[in-house]
Amino acid sequence: MKPALLIATCLLLVSAALNSSATTLTEKDREALTETADALYDVANAGWGAEHKYIDASAIEWSFATLDAGNQLAMTKVRRTLDANQNLIDPVWGGVFQYSDQVDWKSPHYEKLLSYQADDLRIYSEAYSRWHRKTDLDAAQKLYSYLTTFLSAPDGGFYVSQDADVSDKMTGHEFYAKDNAARRAAGMPTIDVHEYSRETGWAVRALCKYYDVTGDAAALTRAERGGKWALSARQIAGGGFSHGGPGDTPAGPFLDDNIAMIQAFLALYRSTGNREWLEAAVATLNFIDTKLRDPRAGYITSSSSSNTRGVFRQPVRDVAQNAALVRISSMLHHYTAAERHLQIARHAMKYLSGFAAAASDQFRPDILLADHELSAAPIHITVVGGKDDPAAQSLHAAALQYPTDYLQVDWWDRTEGKLPDPSITYPDLKRPAAFACTANACSTPVYEPSEIHDRVRSVLN
Repeated sequence: MKPALLIATCLLLVSAALNSSATTLTEKDREALTETADALYDVANAGWGAEHKYIDASAIEWSFATLDAGNQLAMTKVRRTLDANQNLIDPVWGGVFQYSDQVDWKSPHYEKLLSYQADDLRIYSEAYSRWHRKTDLDAAQKLYSYLTTFLSAPDGGFYVSQDADVSDKMTGHEFYAKDNAARRAAGMPTIDVHEYSRETGWAVRALCKYYDVTGDAAALTRAERGGKWALSARQIAGGGFSHGGPGDTPAGPFLDDNIAMIQAFLALYRSTGNREWLEAAVATLNFIDTKLRDPRAGYITSSSSSNTRGVFRQPVRDVAQNAALVRISSMLHHYTAAERHLQIARHAMKYLSGFAAAASDQFRPDILLADHELSAAPIHITVVGGKDDPAAQSLHAAALQYPTDYLQVDWWDRTEGKLPDPSITYPDLKRPAAFACTANACSTPVYEPSEIHDRVRSVLN
């Protein structure tokens, strides 16, 4: 594209995105985005796109959503992609390489970024919860092992990445062909030991999902340590989070760090029922709305002027970050019923709907997910019973294993007062019970953990 045409196109996208008033996609734009996502699936090789191959988390999550809506072809797409991606998982140390630079999934770029570890761990855990394939569980376990062994900082945070090569003389291609002993003898590709809010948030969220599906208590303990580290080492005034420590990154605060921390806190609340995590999520979302809101539409990437001006001197807005913000603020609204949280989601969606109207031929499953989750309530399972009651604990564990990530789980211990959404109440029963709800109906009490999944499905039908 010629520079003049590129500039004109970018100006059109910026103008359309900022001047939209719609808080949902039009049916035309929704269909166009869906068609583009479907067309970019590589039937011959699996995965999306025709160049680098890796798990695109938004594409997989969108496929899960369409599968839940009855699209059985989505299951084939996901399974084939997850099976192909096994070629990029290190068989010795675990962890996933960044991508394959050929469509065969067998030509890895050997760098290991935390973002890929976290995304893949979440996705394989979700896949295992749905289909109970041993290959998906094995992949999740290898990702979990690498994340907690190589990228886990002793103070509770997480490191950013591990280089592809040991040195100029020993590339990743040669190094990663070795067994464990030979690798140790040859040296170690450098690990970037910076600890950022964003990467720690991503890791915590992934560890929670792994715990939810497998019940591995060590994973939850490590996730909670990560959350506590962030609160003590990276939280700033007003409930937000800095990127790095003092003197590390003077710019910011950044939207993506704060989004990642809300994702982590919501995951921790779902996994534990501990309301302190939900309160932390609320504080961080309110911080975003106060510090990073664009009055026209959407949210900017940073409040630091030196990092928020694009080529047109406009504050920078990121589509993926605004899509993630729609999703987490909408979910937080379901937990709290706070009108502010819903308005935050709608304000971010204004930017996305305007962008989609001008660029509906782009690959944006993240926008489709944001639009879907803003308009449809999650499955909601509430466990009513004491946190110290083994029966309630078993019900909660079973609720977490329901096969979807678009899932709201509350644990109501009456000694803690009302639920976070005080308008919701359940009968006072003689023993712990779970209730499964959709936007339109709730189940009768469920007393046995083994019956929760079937009861949810009965409510859905």
